[in-house]
Amino acid sequence: MNILRLFAEYFSLILSIALILVVLSGRKEARATFSWVLIIIFFPYLGALLYLIFGNPRLKKLVDVKLKSRRNVSVKKYFDKMPDYKNSRLANLVETVTNLKPQLCYDLELLPSATDKYSKLAKDLLNARDYILVEYYVFRQDETGDFFLKLLEYKAEQGVKVFFLYDGMGAVGITLKNYLKNFKKNGGKCAAFLSPLSYRSILRMNFRNHRKIVVVDGKVCYTGGINIGNEYIGDIIGSTKWVDTHVRFCGDAVYAVEEVFSEDWYFATGEDITDLLHKKHARIGGDVNLHVIPSGPDQSSPLIYDTIFSTLSAAEKAIDIVTPYLVPDQPIIQTLKNASKRGVKVRILLPGKNNHIFVAAAGRSYYEELVEAGVEIYETKNVMLHAKIIMIDGFWTTLGSANMDARSFRLNFELNVVVYSKKFASNTIDLIESYFEMANQIELRELRNKKFSNRIFEGVCRTLSPVL
Repeated sequence: MNILRLFAEYFSLILSIALILVVLSGRKEARATFSWVLIIIFFPYLGALLYLIFGNPRLKKLVDVKLKSRRNVSVKKYFDKMPDYKNSRLANLVETVTNLKPQLCYDLELLPSATDKYSKLAKDLLNARDYILVEYYVFRQDETGDFFLKLLEYKAEQGVKVFFLYDGMGAVGITLKNYLKNFKKNGGKCAAFLSPLSYRSILRMNFRNHRKIVVVDGKVCYTGGINIGNEYIGDIIGSTKWVDTHVRFCGDAVYAVEEVFSEDWYFATGEDITDLLHKKHARIGGDVNLHVIPSGPDQSSPLIYDTIFSTLSAAEKAIDIVTPYLVPDQPIIQTLKNASKRGVKVRILLPGKNNHIFVAAAGRSYYEELVEAGVEIYETKNVMLHAKIIMIDGFWTTLGSANMDARSFRLNFELNVVVYSKKFASNTIDLIESYFEMANQIELRELRNKKFSNRIFEGVCRTLSPVL
């Protein structure tokens, strides 16, 4: 027995040292490295398991290079007709940072609520003639989910090619309940992205597909922050209201989103569907430029993070951030503080009632230093704010699926669009201001008088935030 105990102690020590060396040799930020070292020291066996599942910072994704062939087609010949883009230094900055060309679109709409999205989406799905691409992080098995699933089943039965990709963790109930039985029977194709029920995915559980995408016939695209579920129409069904946004657009930019879906489908299934899609789209132009920016752990550099960080640093007048979760790294925090100190008006809006209490607590640990630097922080009342919008200098606008946290920046597969349009910016400003009307500003004295127990809890959550 003593020999076994001695062996266990030595093995634990060797395992801890080996894992700590692996962590230190990685390229994680200091806070994440420190968190993992603490976990491994105090819980060597559990820490080893957690690191294997959650600590791997990269995911190599094998994607046929032809899927990327059209994304960077230049639309420079249109720029002279697009003063909103041509005169935007931030647009040029994004192109430089991401190495992605902007795309043209038309009929661009800001959808300020789930009811707006769902009603338009239902009509577009009913009008589908060729194919439908659907990709969601959450697809509830409730009245809303049932409604849209019936639509997809109906279109598949009509002969429309329907591809449905859902995240294996966010929508795990789909697999457990065999929810798509009739959908598949009618000819629809479906796949789980990194299902936790698959032994092949167990060490990749931390990488989630957080994107929300619908493409209809290669002509219409929906993307943003709204999943499929009753909670997004809470004001109608009597539960807590979730506030979120989405965009709908047509034109060349749809093809860039279509390619993101194609890559994700290939990764999840090994099936290349590009030949089934409209490969020979005529370039039809548009009246608005936007960047389609995918990001994920398969990239050598996190494109959405790089985009946000670089544009925040370049802000001259104002920064408005609307996000459900605020767990940024120190460079983002310092950039916001510096912007405020040099005269940029910085406002951050978060939900007062959050669905993730540990992440919310980690975020609140940053409030005091930000407010001391002049940053204005607001929290909404009686709603779960789930929108993800950043507006800089009253014009540059990005929205999509990415939150302001390490998970979205480093671990999740996300999709944002950056829009260069004065009209769209004006509509977004009106929407953001309506959010602020539902919120209370957080005062510095309130933060300084915070209970000691709350400070401890927030500090612990902040320390562990890289692994939440």
